[in-house]
Amino acid sequence: MQARRTVASVKILSELGVRLGSTRSALLMGSSILPAQLDDPHLEIDPDQELQVIHNLVRLHGKVPGLGLMAGAEYHLTTYGIWGYALITSPTFRQAVELGLRYLDLTFAFSKVELVLGNGLASMILSVDHLPPAVRSFVAERDCSAIQVLQRELFGVSLPLRVVEFAFAPNAPMAQYEAMFGCIPQFNAAVNRATFDDQWLNLPLPKANEHSARFCETQLENLLSRRMQRGGVSAWLRNKLLADLSSSPSLAQIATDHFMTERTLRRRLTDEGTSYRDLLAEVRQTMAEELLSSTGLSVSEVSARLGYSSPSAFIHAFQKWHNCSPRQFLDARSKQIERHQSGNGSHG
Repeated sequence: MQARRTVASVKILSELGVRLGSTRSALLMGSSILPAQLDDPHLEIDPDQELQVIHNLVRLHGKVPGLGLMAGAEYHLTTYGIWGYALITSPTFRQAVELGLRYLDLTFAFSKVELVLGNGLASMILSVDHLPPAVRSFVAERDCSAIQVLQRELFGVSLPLRVVEFAFAPNAPMAQYEAMFGCIPQFNAAVNRATFDDQWLNLPLPKANEHSARFCETQLENLLSRRMQRGGVSAWLRNKLLADLSSSPSLAQIATDHFMTERTLRRRLTDEGTSYRDLLAEVRQTMAEELLSSTGLSVSEVSARLGYSSPSAFIHAFQKWHNCSPRQFLDARSKQIERHQSGNGSHG
């Protein structure tokens, strides 16, 4: 499970889409992110919300040559906040790479990134097989380009790459790839990979600061812990159910709408110790109490709002939660309010 992230990347993607002719609303469709929220530096979102925006961008502009390269060029060291500063202050390029990968969940990458060493070479391998096919090439090109931009900004110059490989056909003119990577990639390869001489890993970074680097890593560890606690698929799904409870969408439908398999969504919920059924019951119970107590709706109307097939099904579920019927629950609540008001009056 990936940690929550700021909205900075979604802002980059939406601005790119706007330059290409789309509206922000079209680019944000289905993400539960409002255009006005893009300027909130403190807003945190779930990775799946950003992935939805990527799907929209690719759907609307996937035929634009080099879309992934264009996007990746917009991710600078400053885009990543404390993570970027931690890289800048690392003693060597190797330590910057290792720290960056250790806290990769604090970036906007969707690729799984691995550093592999051997025969005097170092390779950054980017795996995107876990992502929906429609966005894999975009994500691989965006993330690989973003890594190249980070390296360039760390040193002020681009380190020479031996070879760049992509596991798909080219999406742009060769000159566009060469401008980004300094070489023409190989396509339809076995993996997505950028390879360079491993001696470059030992280069000292120009703004290295050992004290600042230690401070940054402590901050990264704390930030990752907080974002993991605040995030999670279960929190995202709970919000989805609250927003659309009357239609009572199935797990399969929710998974399809957000470009993942039902099996993947079910597994991620299991990893968090819950299930779709448990979350649905939790949300329904909370909303049932609120709707019955504060809206004046009938039992039949509340049943419909909560997505039950019939009032009797709702009543049966309610009795399991409270050991009483909705009517008995309301009667008991009314008596409790009357006693409270009577008690306040006696002290007047």
